[in-house]
Amino acid sequence: MSETHTHSLNRRVREILLAGALLSLAIFLVARSPSFLPLPTETFTLKEAPNSLRRLDEFPTHTPSDIHLQSYIVPPTQSDFYRTIIDNNLFRPLGWTPPRPVEPYRLLGTILPRDGHTPPQAILQATATNKTHIVTIGDKLNADTKVVEIQSKQVRLEAAGQQKTLHLKRGFLRRR
Repeated sequence: MSETHTHSLNRRVREILLAGALLSLAIFLVARSPSFLPLPTETFTLKEAPNSLRRLDEFPTHTPSDIHLQSYIVPPTQSDFYRTIIDNNLFRPLGWTPPRPVEPYRLLGTILPRDGHTPPQAILQATATNKTHIVTIGDKLNADTKVVEIQSKQVRLEAAGQQKTLHLKRGFLRRR
């Protein structure tokens, strides 16, 4: 490039920078002047729209099925957004599945008498200690667990107010 060409290019760049600086200064001064944009003198009051979203506790009490349907009307809380992160932990290995809860007792068999004088019995095994219990209706396995019902190939236990039914495993091999 020749010297005159370089000089005219530098001059052009300086003119563009100067024009940009003057434009920025003009915008700043106009924005600072109080007479340029008058402030609104009237005040507005916002009213709640009739179809706006309300919180779940503002609804009248209904049956549980109605509340379940109304929960879709309520916007999600912040903890709902974090539930995905908690359920799908980024730092767990791929393909990780949560461990299955281990049942405290396993049903090994039931004894149903043919006469009405003998009560039905069940053979249960404690999974933690591998101890075998032969129980009848009303017996306690521990402080919280009680035998409620014995039927063919199933036993119903009650623990902490909740009932759990144990079924006899079918098949040749037992699952652990």
